[in-house]
Amino acid sequence: MIYSYSAISTFENCPFKFKLAYMDKIKPLRKNIESFMGSRVHEALEKLYRDKLFAKIDSLEELISFYNERWEKEMHGNIFVVKGYEIENYRKMGEMYIRDYYNTYKPFDDGRIIALEKRIFFPLNEKYWINGIIDRISEKDGVYEVHDYKTSLYFPSLNELDETQLAIYAIALQNLYGAEEIELVWHYLAFNKEIRVRKKSYEYIREEIINKIEEIENAKKNGKFPAKESALCDYCEYQPICPLFKHHYKINEMHVEEVAEEDGFNLVNKYWEIERKIDELEAIKEEIKKKLIDYARKNEVEHIYGSDKMVKVKFYKNFYFRDGEIVKKLLKKEGLYERFSRLDFVALSKALESDVIPSYIKEKLKEIMEEREIIRIYLRDLKREE
Repeated sequence: MIYSYSAISTFENCPFKFKLAYMDKIKPLRKNIESFMGSRVHEALEKLYRDKLFAKIDSLEELISFYNERWEKEMHGNIFVVKGYEIENYRKMGEMYIRDYYNTYKPFDDGRIIALEKRIFFPLNEKYWINGIIDRISEKDGVYEVHDYKTSLYFPSLNELDETQLAIYAIALQNLYGAEEIELVWHYLAFNKEIRVRKKSYEYIREEIINKIEEIENAKKNGKFPAKESALCDYCEYQPICPLFKHHYKINEMHVEEVAEEDGFNLVNKYWEIERKIDELEAIKEEIKKKLIDYARKNEVEHIYGSDKMVKVKFYKNFYFRDGEIVKKLLKKEGLYERFSRLDFVALSKALESDVIPSYIKEKLKEIMEEREIIRIYLRDLKREE
């Protein structure tokens, strides 16, 4: 079975975990400006090094001109901007990245170019194969370098750096070229900085990726691809087919008259109206409760009677323990803990989905438990989300 790194990465990070193993085969319905700009910058840098292979050193002006030509040619109406900036701002950002890179690395002779936009295809094990594309491979003094261009506005620390993608590519180089020494190089173009990592072995990543693929395969088999909302959703190019957002796109494409008749639209409005009335009544209820308590205290009564109903007001003391561990130790010391402890079924249910509990205990627990579907409804303020 063949997997691309992008599919694995999407499953890990994207909130929309739906048929992600095949996401590369689905054409995006729209494209965010960050991704669009990144593609144009990658093209310009590829041209720079490809021309160098033919003994031609592009001038900075030629490179910027090429970038802008590609920008104009590829620009289309489905490009969207998340942040409050204009498309022109992003075009200028791309120019700046290219200009900074050019001035930093010219005359581009730091190592021999082995490959550009190299498609890799190699086995992780006897069952799974990986394919992907490496931005640039070079070699210097016997050390192979895997170069990756990043246009993100986030510059990670070494502790935050995700080595997964380039570590996979390092294993690919071992398969392709028999490379023994490999250095990973990230170019963070927005900061005109690079991060280099060299390790004796990158085999540690193989098992991690195989485990991730197994997770994807199990999710496919069981049909468990839940949508999970995150900060990345705004940048997702697949929102029109995502369960979280496709209704929004559906009603946006309707005429005003059609939206007014759409079932989901009307149900949400009715639900909101009922919730608003409930909130108003709850506020009134709380105010009346306070007055009933005050009445009971003032008149020294516990039962207050109305025409058909009676309210019971009971005053009693309860205790709150700030430090549960201290209480636990004290009770255990006196042999009283078992009388006050209780089993946490929520934690137990989560543990059953992991390897924390041995399989033979899981089987015994399954004999005395049943699986239930829990449905909760929360009303959100659409204006605040926007």
